[in-house]
Amino acid sequence: MKIQRVELNKKYYSNIHCPFCGKLVYEQEKEQEDPDDMLKPCPHTLFFAYDDDLHYRSRRFDELKSIEGKSSDDISDEESFENWDRFTDDLEIGDGLKFAMYVGAPSGYGSYLGFATIDD
Repeated sequence: MKIQRVELNKKYYSNIHCPFCGKLVYEQEKEQEDPDDMLKPCPHTLFFAYDDDLHYRSRRFDELKSIEGKSSDDISDEESFENWDRFTDDLEIGDGLKFAMYVGAPSGYGSYLGFATIDD
């Protein structure tokens, strides 16, 4: 089963809490000097990507996508790679959830944050 997807278009700047443990994982409403400071992953966090790069990825995500040891550049240079949105949409995981947040026109810039339950 592919990861489930939720799109935020009007409230793309919303803070995101983990749907499984409730921890504030992505604090976008507060101005940060470094965009990566907005992310505080919990154990359920699989990945965080912008349109331009994969900024965070868990070991579990690497295993599921078979990308252990590869850099973001290595992945994006592969012939089958389209973009980070599609790459993260293709994740096969039960009970996974992806938030896709898009800035309105003319930008259309996206950011993508994925979660999943923890296998026991």
